[in-house]
Amino acid sequence: MRATVDRGEALRLLKTEHQAVTALIDALTDEEMTRRDTIQHGMYYDQECSFKDLLAHLICYEAYTLEAIREWRAGRRHWAIEAVKDARRGREIHYGGIAERAHLSLAEQLSEYRAISAALEAEIAAIADDAWCAGPTYATAETTDLGGMIEGILVLPPRPLYRHLPVHVPDASAYIRSLR
Repeated sequence: MRATVDRGEALRLLKTEHQAVTALIDALTDEEMTRRDTIQHGMYYDQECSFKDLLAHLICYEAYTLEAIREWRAGRRHWAIEAVKDARRGREIHYGGIAERAHLSLAEQLSEYRAISAALEAEIAAIADDAWCAGPTYATAETTDLGGMIEGILVLPPRPLYRHLPVHVPDASAYIRSLR
């Protein structure tokens, strides 16, 4: 997969995503963020996720993307590149990201979200435009470039480009109203 947008547009869209998540965090109370079964979109039928769980899910994909960028630079293929394309492994990532952070307090999870999102923005900002379009240094039969690899993990269709939140909270105002 090749990048569908240039690095500057990817960064702009990612910042829009982070601003939307932060605005939702700022609008919700701690109780609203931790209340079970409030996320109704984009989850598996057996999940009863809170906003805190959703945040863990978002963190997971951004953390794997960060790792994958660093592995790419080192000439190695990150396992998530293939895992997100496989239904079973994709499901494991989905559930695993939430389970791995279940022990965290809300404050710890909010802190992790801020740190990971800032790190991902900084990492993408630091990529040179020519590197964004460059192919991997590891052997692969797939036609890809760095931007495409990032999109493949972070914004795998049907997600909108660099926007994961709308898959799960399509209308923030309606979501807030549903909690009150």
